[in-house]
Amino acid sequence: MPSSAPRVADVLASVVSRDDRATWPMALVEECRRALGADGAGLAVADPDGSIAVLAATPGLGQAGEDLQFTLGEGPCQVASASGRLVLSPDLGADPRWSQYSREAGAHGIRAAFSAPLQVGAVRLGVLDVYRRVPGSLTMAALTSLQVYAEAAVAVLLLMSDAGEAAGVPADVMEFADIRPVVHQAAGMVAVQLDVSLQVALVRLRGEAFAAGRSLRAVAGDVVARRLAFDHTDRGSSWRAGGESGDGAGECPNGHIDRVDDGDDPRRGSPDEHA
Repeated sequence: MPSSAPRVADVLASVVSRDDRATWPMALVEECRRALGADGAGLAVADPDGSIAVLAATPGLGQAGEDLQFTLGEGPCQVASASGRLVLSPDLGADPRWSQYSREAGAHGIRAAFSAPLQVGAVRLGVLDVYRRVPGSLTMAALTSLQVYAEAAVAVLLLMSDAGEAAGVPADVMEFADIRPVVHQAAGMVAVQLDVSLQVALVRLRGEAFAAGRSLRAVAGDVVARRLAFDHTDRGSSWRAGGESGDGAGECPNGHIDRVDDGDDPRRGSPDEHA
């Protein structure tokens, strides 16, 4: 290990010194971003079925990179989680593995992405992601630091839980994920509406979000509020009258996802405009 690399014990001590354990994931990604000289970092956790949820992300590139991977269902984070291997993409624009993600990430200023899997033995807990505005490979020291922070992230996830052993990310840790509950609730509703599996329902939600240029979280919120329903028509979905108050879906005039951070987009009109 290079002498300049942080030690897992030191990283862990710094993170868990905070009284509120809910702040530990954000503290870890912030420290990781600074240590690697990156422009963004994020921590994602995985359900036993492989579903990814964002636990913490630095503002700007970190949040954009995490939300895009969740919305599109592709990217280095997804591969790292599924394979349990470190995934490096020093030049996303020239990486053929994720056509949609590379294009959308580039539109948000992300030119390089690196993902380290988090696991205990064969149990995969999630992924630690790092993003940069300029393409280029990580130095050996930076790679070592990324692995150190990944090990510290595993320890943080286990310490946040009261579970005695790691059989997957515990439910009490998943409760801290900012995107999972509403999306999974919406997927369940869409599965009933279309009489399909939860996996297919999630694909339909992602497709709707991408086509409308909205975040997956915003589309899921409309489904849960019963403003938006999915069907088997050519359109694939329709707006409902009488749902809870809120705005409707927007179009995607420039062909890429303009906003992934929240659902409050002033470009969106009323549901009637998109019925």
